[in-house]
Parts: sequence; structure tokens; C-alpha cells
Amino acid sequence: MKRANLVEFGKIVIEDVDVPSPGPGQVRVAVRICGICGTDVHAFQGHHPFISAPIVPGHEFSGEIDKLGQGVEGLVVGQNVTVEPSLVCGECEACRSGRYNICENLRVLGCQSAGAMAEMISVPAQKIICLPEDMSYEQGALIEPTAVAVHALHRADLSRVKRLLVIGSGPIGLLTLQVAHAWRIPIIVATDIVDSKLAKASELGATHAINVSQIPLTDFFVEEFGKPNPIDLAMECVGAEATLLQAIESATEGGQIVIVGVPPTDPKIRLSWVQDRELELLGTLMYTQCDFEEARDLIATGRVQTEPLITARYPLERVGEALHEVLTHPENNVKTLITIQE
Repeated sequence: MKRANLVEFGKIVIEDVDVPSPGPGQVRVAVRICGICGTDVHAFQGHHPFISAPIVPGHEFSGEIDKLGQGVEGLVVGQNVTVEPSLVCGECEACRSGRYNICENLRVLGCQSAGAMAEMISVPAQKIICLPEDMSYEQGALIEPTAVAVHALHRADLSRVKRLLVIGSGPIGLLTLQVAHAWRIPIIVATDIVDSKLAKASELGATHAINVSQIPLTDFFVEEFGKPNPIDLAMECVGAEATLLQAIESATEGGQIVIVGVPPTDPKIRLSWVQDRELELLGTLMYTQCDFEEARDLIATGRVQTEPLITARYPLERVGEALHEVLTHPENNVKTLITIQE
């Protein structure tokens, strides 16, 4: 079979390797579609703190069951599926408490274990999420990033939220605002520095879309809401020092901030405002199976749209080119999909 291997930072090689056999309790999936995530781009650059080369990337994907390992029940060959890509120990305190997404020994397909930019992949059967019959492979591949948004919003107390700020209108930001819109949060402010992404944000449910390279966010808030920090919940979906500061400055007294983006370095933030305003800083990591299933249902019912996010499609043989394009022209890209096999 063919797979894309990040043999060293900045270099992808298409390899021919043996097809993996599913072990006991495993399922082999014939991968159809795999998305490129910001994590993959950071890994390609060598900037991700928890990924080293060589590694086969890819953790947001869909396909069909190709073979069942010994002891697997309740699944059949030919079913269309996606996969929750977290590999956990099941024994640490976090796992035992049900928060296995923060497992002390967490590994992730495409990050610390070979991922889905390959024609076949074997995964634990309990990580299989079956797709509805009328769901496309492209929709199925975007369940994973939608689950990121679902879990991130669940981290906050949404009963206190009337005004939501989504910082960054990339794929996670656009999915986050769609989930928030589906959950009837009344005011959703989306920000970015690219007008085309802000147009998508407006199309997908943002009540306000602000280009912060042209309009200071505090000026907009004063004009629209009468104060420079009116936000009940800020979802920081970039991971940069400047945007983390924006989130803190925007939050109202007692407000909440969920840090969704992955900062490449330790940022300096205004902790005095966190203390003085009793702000709540919340981290979020990945998802659980419940988040995955909720994300699947949001897409299946049309409450989250995936097609508007897809800006490019490439075959497996051109993964390196696709990563380079996403890296060098982020303004033109929201979600790039790789067709692994037809």
C-alpha cells in the first residue's frame, strides 16, 4: 500500500509498504479522505512541541471497514466509518475518571503513532464511529475537527453566555461558531484578518465579523455594546500571544476564556486582568467519544455545514505539495482534503 511519511521536517516521501494486519480487537480501515489540520502543518515545519519525525501524519479521516481482527463484534466489513484518533492507557487517573482525552500516556494517530495518510490503517475497534448511510466521506472526515469545537464549547458554562467571541476564522473557528449557532448562542462575534474567511463566518452564523487588522476590536465593542470588554465567553482559536491577549482584554468581569489554539511558545499574558476581573482561563484538549457522536449528528442534520470550509483537494501523491501550499498561502486555505483512494 502507499502512505505519506514525514521522514524529516519539511520532507514528505510517498512509500510503498506492507498492508497492516488488524490485531485482536482491532479493525482495518481503508482510508478514503484525510484532512490536513493545523497540527499537521506545525509538524511539517517542525514547530509542534509533541511531534517528531519520522511520522505518518493524518488524524481527521474517514473510510470503510476492510477487515476485522479477532474478537471484534458489532461491526461489519464495508461499513463507512470515521475514527476517534486518541490512543489511551485506560489505567491512569484521568482515564479512570472518564476524562481519557487528557490521558497521562496519550498518543494520537498521526502525531505519536502512524496516521491516516495511508491507504490502510489498523485501529482499536472501540475507536470506530459509524457514519450514517447518506453521509459522504468528506463530511465524515470533518467530524474530528467538529468534535474539537464541541468539546471546547462544553468546557465552558454556556448557561452564562449571551455574547461569544471566536478569535480566528480558520476551520476550528468556523466550526466552533457553527456549533454555537446550532446551540442558540444569540450573539457570535468572529474575528480574523482575512476578509474571505470573515465572509464565511457571516455565512455560517456569526452575527458580527470583524477584520481586526482594520478595526480595533475594543473600538467595535464600545460602539456596538457600550463597553470595551463585553464578552461572556472568548474562544481563542489561533494560539498566538496577541490573540490570547485579545481574549483576555475582551472578556467581561467574571467572563470565561477557552484556549483552543496551540501556542508554539509560552506567551506573555495579562494575568493582572485575569486576577482583577475574576476571569476563568480554561484549556481544552481533543474530545471524547460523546463529543464525536454529537459532532457526527450536527453534521448529519445539517446544523454544521462542511462543504463551505473545503478550499482544496489533492491526491495522496501530492501531500507534500498540499502542505506547502497551506503553509505558504494560509489566506487562501481553510480546509484542504487529501483523497487517499477513490
